[in-house]
Amino acid sequence: MNTRLFTSYSEKLLALKNTRVDFAVQVLLGEHLDALGVNPFTHYLNTLAAAADPLVGSSTTLFEEALAWVEKQQLPHYTQGVSNIFSKRYSFADEDRVKALELITFERIVTHIVTRLAEKPAMDLSERSIMHLDAEDIHAALKVHLPEVDLEKVYVTGFITHDSGERVVSSSEPLVDYLLGHLRNNEIPYHAKGDHQGIYMVAYSGEERHLHPRLAPTQLNDLLIRIVPDFLG
Repeated sequence: MNTRLFTSYSEKLLALKNTRVDFAVQVLLGEHLDALGVNPFTHYLNTLAAAADPLVGSSTTLFEEALAWVEKQQLPHYTQGVSNIFSKRYSFADEDRVKALELITFERIVTHIVTRLAEKPAMDLSERSIMHLDAEDIHAALKVHLPEVDLEKVYVTGFITHDSGERVVSSSEPLVDYLLGHLRNNEIPYHAKGDHQGIYMVAYSGEERHLHPRLAPTQLNDLLIRIVPDFLG
């Protein structure tokens, strides 16, 4: 049974606003895009230089686009035929169009994110850095929310899938070391749904019997929402 860290969505949203705006935008985008299989870092909002001009004037990742509107505290308005969503930067070719996500749907998603983060108490939009941390800091913070979990037996394991379809382990780190590595680089890692990552009780294992019974990759987002505010300068 997975560990539950929030009793309601409103409690989670309030806690998310105490993290950092880049991470908050990733989390809120993920709520909409993960299920569609759309990666906000590898899919792009491309816009023509002019309505009658075939040249693409701008190309931004969906994450960059959403973050920009949040930081401007304004709502987006896109013009169909001038802007659209593609799998390649600076492309307006139909074969590169992302069919899983309509432009109007993305506009609504971004509007939702801007509105949510602006609602009182509004999120602090300043650039906040993570203070210097060591493994003991991470361990202590995790134990507050996972008191019954043996952190010595929690591994974040990554996978790659070859062209043949074979899925193999590409990395495996203890949870504390994994989080410390990111946070020391001033990164708050977001964990999307998918089979590219898993939480195991045995390092470098991809066997189902070694899956952690109480933790899943997406729950790391909730853990970070809980612990990161205390680490921000």
